[in-house]
Amino acid sequence: MNTSRLAGLLVALMTTSLLAACSKDGGFQAITPTAGDSTQGSNGDNSGQGGTTTPAPQTPSAYDKLDMNAYVGSGSYENEHVLSLDKANNALLLYLPLPPGPFSSLYIDVPNVKGVKIATVLDSQQKARVAVSIPLKLIVKDKVTLPAATTLPGGRALPMMPSGEYPSLALGLNQNSDNKMFLYFGVNAVGLFLESSYFPEYIGITAPIKNKAGTRTLGYFTIVPKQGVNNGGLFLSFVLPNDLAKIIDDHLSGIIN
Repeated sequence: MNTSRLAGLLVALMTTSLLAACSKDGGFQAITPTAGDSTQGSNGDNSGQGGTTTPAPQTPSAYDKLDMNAYVGSGSYENEHVLSLDKANNALLLYLPLPPGPFSSLYIDVPNVKGVKIATVLDSQQKARVAVSIPLKLIVKDKVTLPAATTLPGGRALPMMPSGEYPSLALGLNQNSDNKMFLYFGVNAVGLFLESSYFPEYIGITAPIKNKAGTRTLGYFTIVPKQGVNNGGLFLSFVLPNDLAKIIDDHLSGIIN
């Protein structure tokens, strides 16, 4: 092979190597040692010297491992997903199916309860649901300053909630329907009532809300019947168990303090 041909081949090889190191965005990708390759240097040479050590994976915390997905355990709404934990935003998520009728998507940022957000959405099966996001600190740390209530609208007892007064909030949902929503905040407890004229009299059923394995009850799901002039609806009561409250409190303390 003559000298000029050899030089041309070397230039071509160098150009190919540089292009391979370029990202699709035009920048350069960092070259990291692959798992189990502890001898590669930062630039692929000088083996064993100046290499970047991949940090050991962190052990998941108790909060990281916490699973609070919960489902209605029986009845006509069996397996309806009504509860989950938004770990990225440190929030409790509550879901209730919306009764049949006109649907319009809405999003509410509730100013008088900082951090609470409400939206109506269509799930993967095109069923309408209302979703409520509540910061965990409002349940385990902060006090909510709202007018206190001990009953549902019309004086009916709060289904499956611990006795006492609860700061409460009432909101209208969707201008073209009579759906209304009532939130009740307590220490390690939340109540959510979706009121609607869709629900008839005399049909009142309560079912447990359980984790996916069915081994733990995290609350109750109640169909509230119409009573006189008072509409019925769906009521979700969530009571945070002490051991889970401790995990969440420890996690929030590590963020806030």
